[in-house]
Amino acid sequence: MKKFYLILTLSIVFISCNKDYKTVGLNLIDNNAFSTNLEEIPVNVKMRSIPPYVSNTLSTFQIGEYNDNLFGSSKVSFLGQINFEDPNLVFGDYKQSDEDNPEDNISRIPELETIKNVFLDIPFFTNVDDDDNDGVINIYDVDSTDPYSDSDGDGVSDADESNLGQNPLDEDTDGDGILDGEDTESINPYAGRTLYELDSLIGNTEATFKLKVSELDYFLRPYDPDSNFEKFQKYYSNNTLPENFSGYTLFDDEVKIDSNELVFYNEDDPETEEDDESEVVKERLTPRIRVELDHDFFQSKFLDKEGSQEISNLDNFKLYFKGIVLETYDFSDPLLMILNFNEAEIRVVYEFQKYNKQDTPDDTADDTVDTEEAQFLFKMGGIKLNSFKNDAFPGYVYSAIADTITNPERVYLKGGQGVMAEIELFKDDNGVDILEEIRSKEWLVNEANISMYIDKEMLSSNGGIVEPSRLYLYDLVNKAPVIDYFVDNSAGQKSYQNKVIHGGLIELDEDKNGLMYKIRISEHIKNIVRKDSTNVKLGLVVSSDISNTINIEVEDSDFMTFIPLSSAINPLGTVLIGPSPSAENFEKRMRLNLFYTEVNN
Repeated sequence: MKKFYLILTLSIVFISCNKDYKTVGLNLIDNNAFSTNLEEIPVNVKMRSIPPYVSNTLSTFQIGEYNDNLFGSSKVSFLGQINFEDPNLVFGDYKQSDEDNPEDNISRIPELETIKNVFLDIPFFTNVDDDDNDGVINIYDVDSTDPYSDSDGDGVSDADESNLGQNPLDEDTDGDGILDGEDTESINPYAGRTLYELDSLIGNTEATFKLKVSELDYFLRPYDPDSNFEKFQKYYSNNTLPENFSGYTLFDDEVKIDSNELVFYNEDDPETEEDDESEVVKERLTPRIRVELDHDFFQSKFLDKEGSQEISNLDNFKLYFKGIVLETYDFSDPLLMILNFNEAEIRVVYEFQKYNKQDTPDDTADDTVDTEEAQFLFKMGGIKLNSFKNDAFPGYVYSAIADTITNPERVYLKGGQGVMAEIELFKDDNGVDILEEIRSKEWLVNEANISMYIDKEMLSSNGGIVEPSRLYLYDLVNKAPVIDYFVDNSAGQKSYQNKVIHGGLIELDEDKNGLMYKIRISEHIKNIVRKDSTNVKLGLVVSSDISNTINIEVEDSDFMTFIPLSSAINPLGTVLIGPSPSAENFEKRMRLNLFYTEVNN
């Protein structure tokens, strides 16, 4: 072995000292053989009005009023059918026929069910993200990365105030005039109540408004009689229900939003002197619109109807109680609320008489009749829909859409029953197809994106608007996203911000105002240029969450048959610098940016 290593070492030294060597292939590759370039390719754009869409196929619903300085205002009401949980709808312990015919059962007494409370609950969409675990959720935290930040500026950190039972968002928790940093006896009246961030509210969340809840006086039929009742009935966003579809008024008063958790406590039992049940939490509910409905209506409409044909089964019930209508008005400031109607309910609390045998079934001397409490729930089941009343678009928007201008100076986009853009790639300003010319160049496509700058001057001159957080590009022919959507598995800070590479998310300027949107479609372009895929027309709409790619049907139209759900439920709008802008905006024109590599001759 020693001889082997000696020979190996001498061989390495000999080879290393040999100066007669050649580097194989040194001049075979020219470092300037390839070049990477950018080609700015025109896009062909037209704006289209989005027709009314089928409202009863939505997954989320809204109420309120939205005012847009560019596109006008809209008011939204809600109509929905009601289901009951108990298929027999029995109140108390016994059904009405047993109460009426007690036979030999002394427990079957008239239960005299009486309404105690009736609440309509419609939860908000919420989150409670608290990145630094200091008891203050991110949206209210002055620094969500530092638990020792001081959000209310009282000299005590958020974490310390939370640990001490003080309110980290109120410099004087108990309102006694002494700041929390100096107060040694501060008590938080909201201790134990979670403060939530409310999602999907557009406008002034401090606004007050009137809410009217009415009995629906119009039957929402599930099937279309024009199809011989073989197809589902379609209710469109501009539905023309009779003007008198609102019946008996169940609630009509002012409402204000509260972001705090609702906490309810038990009633104190006077017979247990040592225990105070009123300090024990009975129930916690997330923030919601909660209003108390008319007691007499539910007493006569339901409790007094126990055992009747009207409420004997769900089909009869829906004909008898057709549903409810929610309308809003008298806003101090416009506010549109997208609410969690899928979790909404009407909670009916009632009392009834119960025969109590005191666990001595053979001795009736100590029997009593007690008052018991019970409840039943109505859920927002069956058909649900929104009804919209939209202002007409201003003349400049209407003209741009009605004339179907190709390659306009500005591109207007508006969610809901608004405006979308139809885009054709590889068409020059005169509409001439240049795809074959691109294919003949044999470029290697590295990246392709559509860049769209926001017309900030237009927005500013009209008083500004709430800008949509995202734009969504999709295949109009195949009714699906482009392939780049599917190959992008990147994740954003929040779930609705996923697919960051594909993009479409708004980019902000130094003043935190919208600057532009960019959507990467590299794989889509590669398939067209190199794989001879069909160059289909693309649709561009406003959105907020592109994770849901479901489409919903629109009213008969020569141009479109569907609209993406994510755009239908988004009321926001914007204005983009179009493909043919004024000279000062030429560098910001809407275009396809194609980055490619080619072989130098």
